[in-house]
Amino acid sequence: MSVTMDDSIKRWTAKRKTALVVEIILGKTTVAEASRAYDLSPSENEGWVDDAKRGMEKALRANPLEMREQYEKYLKDLQEAYGEAMLELRAQKADGPHGTGGRALIRTLYEGLQADGFAVPLTKLCAWFGVPQRTVY
Repeated sequence: MSVTMDDSIKRWTAKRKTALVVEIILGKTTVAEASRAYDLSPSENEGWVDDAKRGMEKALRANPLEMREQYEKYLKDLQEAYGEAMLELRAQKADGPHGTGGRALIRTLYEGLQADGFAVPLTKLCAWFGVPQRTVY
C-alpha cells in the first residue's frame, strides 16, 4: 500500500478515495487487498472505482468549447424569450385595467419556459416584468 495512505482512516474524503482508486487502477493494489487493509467492503471499493471511471469518461467527453457554445445558446434563447415577453407584456399592460393584463402573460411565459426546460420562478418573472406577484398567484 502507498505511504500516503494511513491505516487508521476514519473518514474517507474525496482526496483519500481518489488516492486509493488510483492505486487500484494502476495495479499497485487490488480491491480485495484495499478492502482488507482499510476494513471496507469490496462493493464499496468497486463503487468508488466505477464512479471514478464514469467521471473520467465525462471529463474526457466534455469539450470546453462545446460547453461554452451550449451556454451561449442557452443565454441567447433566454434573451430572446425575455425580449418577446417584454413586447407582449407591454401590449397586455396597455389593454388591461391598472396593468393587470400581465398576469396571463406571466403564467404563459412561465409554462412555456418550463416546457423548454428553463426553470425560472414566478417571483423572478414578476420582478423582471414589473407585475405584482399578488396578481399572478
